[in-house]
Parts: sequence; C-alpha cells; structure tokens
Amino acid sequence: MDYAEKSIFSKAMNPFVQAGIVIAGSLVIMLICKAFASASSSDVQIDTAWTISASSMLFFTIFNSVFSLSAKEINNYWTRSIISFFGIMIISGLAAYLISGLSLEEVTQYRWIYVVIGFGYLVFVSIIGFMRTIVAFAQKEEWNQPKTRKKRRK
Repeated sequence: MDYAEKSIFSKAMNPFVQAGIVIAGSLVIMLICKAFASASSSDVQIDTAWTISASSMLFFTIFNSVFSLSAKEINNYWTRSIISFFGIMIISGLAAYLISGLSLEEVTQYRWIYVVIGFGYLVFVSIIGFMRTIVAFAQKEEWNQPKTRKKRRK
C-alpha cells in the first residue's frame, strides 16, 4: 500500500460528516471560550464566538474543496457540500448569537466576513470544478509526439 492509498485526501469524505465535525468542533471551542471568560477576568472578547463561527466556515471551505478532488459523483458531492456549508453558516451563527448575546446586526464586521467567506467558498468550488474539467480533458486527449517542421531554406 503506497502513500496515495493511505492519504486522507485520497478518500472523499461525505460533506455532511465534514459539516458535523466542524459544527461540533466550533461548538466545543465556543463553550470552552465562554467558560474561560466567565471563570476568570480574562481578555476574551465578547465577539469571540463570532470569530470562531467564521473560522469554522473557512475551515470547512478549504478542506471541503480539497476533499472534493477525490469525489466520484461530483454533482452529488457539490450539492451536499453547499447544503452543508449553509448549515454550518446557520448553526454556527445561531450558536454564536446564543453564546455571545450579540446579533449579526450588532457585530457588523462579521456580516461582511460571512459574505466574503460565502463568496470565497463558491470561488473555491468553481476553481476545483474547473481543475477537474481540465484534468478530465487532458486524460481523454491522445498525446502524440509533436510534429517536426522542416526548416525553410532561403
């Protein structure tokens, strides 16, 4: 068994599983930060939960794009990925609201961060799709030796 078969990136993980892991991780980190902030007089910001929410979306964006390279049914994978992304956006945003007590209107900079990460996700998915199309086209093409040209003599 070589390295490519052992690599986690060679296996297409279900986007719903990826989203579940990311949501669970972000909730745990939010609760730890909230407990840390209430247990001590630390410098934990009140909007830390929103930062964690945006970070979890970015984390999902990057790893979901990488995992999509090894997906066999790419259209099903992307449909599930987009649903998962919006699920992460809604659930982690709701958790950030409940933990921090601040709505998205009160932390306006995070509204724009959400827009940028959402747009970035669509760009990453498009780039990966374009890359897959190019690779599929290149694999279908028959590559022959280049034709040699005769030099013109003057």
